[in-house]
Amino acid sequence: MKTANQRTAFFIAKRYIVSRKKHNIINVISIVSMVGIMVCTAALVIVMSVFNGLEETISGWFNDNNPDYMITLREGKSFETADFPMEKLRKIPQVTDVDEMVSDLALVTYQDRQELLQLIGVDTSSRTMRVYADVLIDGEARPYYGEQPCANIGTVAAGKLLVNLHSYDLLKVYYPKRTKKNLADPASAFNTDFLYPTGVFASNTDHDQNYIICPILFARDLMQYQGQATSVAVYTTPGADVKAMQKKIEETVGTAFVVKNKRQQEETLFKTMQSEKLVTYTILAFILFVAAFNIIGAIGMLVLEKQRDNAILYSLGASPSLIQRIFLYEGMAVSLIGGLLGILLGVFICWLQQTFHLIKLGGGDGYYAIPYYPVQMHFTDLLLILLTILVINIITSILPALMLKKSITKTSQI
Repeated sequence: MKTANQRTAFFIAKRYIVSRKKHNIINVISIVSMVGIMVCTAALVIVMSVFNGLEETISGWFNDNNPDYMITLREGKSFETADFPMEKLRKIPQVTDVDEMVSDLALVTYQDRQELLQLIGVDTSSRTMRVYADVLIDGEARPYYGEQPCANIGTVAAGKLLVNLHSYDLLKVYYPKRTKKNLADPASAFNTDFLYPTGVFASNTDHDQNYIICPILFARDLMQYQGQATSVAVYTTPGADVKAMQKKIEETVGTAFVVKNKRQQEETLFKTMQSEKLVTYTILAFILFVAAFNIIGAIGMLVLEKQRDNAILYSLGASPSLIQRIFLYEGMAVSLIGGLLGILLGVFICWLQQTFHLIKLGGGDGYYAIPYYPVQMHFTDLLLILLTILVINIITSILPALMLKKSITKTSQI
């Protein structure tokens, strides 16, 4: 009997949707509500897909430049390499490279300019050195020029210092001494050495802002880290299981060290992007909720128009819950149609952007690392949007249906 009531309510609600109303304003409000829901839903699909595209693009850049895993001390800055299980790491299946690194902030001066930059010392034949050599946009990657240590510098850092690779000017690097300092002579508190800039790299990441790649022997001498390292980079074969590999590395190095995969190495950036995506979703969902409230007005006016029909149904034996369900289905149908059309419209627009790159960044003049807005549609986002529409549908449709219950008895007397 319950199923029969539902079929009856759905049938009458469908007739109410397709039939012409006596008052054209009801049609207008219904159409406006449907269009508003459609536009807001399409905006949700598009905006969330753009966020996904930006995240995928940025993640790809970092994936190319960050090691698969970075190992650092849980407490402290440096550790003895002799006590570190380097060979055990190399024997783990699917591990291809294990690179020692010595890195810290250092003051770098060039002619009359100075910047606080991250000095990264790596072995001259290491995978890390080759990674930055592959993204050079000027100069060449060479560890030494004669006996002079050389450096590859990020493009933004090079621009701040106005580095000229065709001159013989050297980068002067200052690093605080780890031994007791003479406060009467501040200059003696720093170790100083020189690097010859031979290459400029562009990774399209934050590394371009403040990274200088140099031989690890130079960094150890400058920072007084002989026989020590500040971190270890681990590279694996493509397709290796990230979580399983991370667990093996953590078991190998012990609890004194922290192992971070590529995404965890840029955790702050990706958390910020996820927060921005969540805030944007919340704002657009609220706008969708407000747009859906037009349905309450449309259903309320439809209830007034169908008073006599309700009375006839009531006198024929229709229960109050059946009459309520008719208008509940009516409101949900309007919202759901608008939502589904909005999802289809959003997916179509995203497909156009993915295929034809219609909307450019900066007019497509080539000055941007991303020439057009990247778009990446995720099924989970579409499912979340559909669930949001359903929840809003229930809220906005059930309110007029509940108010109808109080007036059914009066309506039956008309």
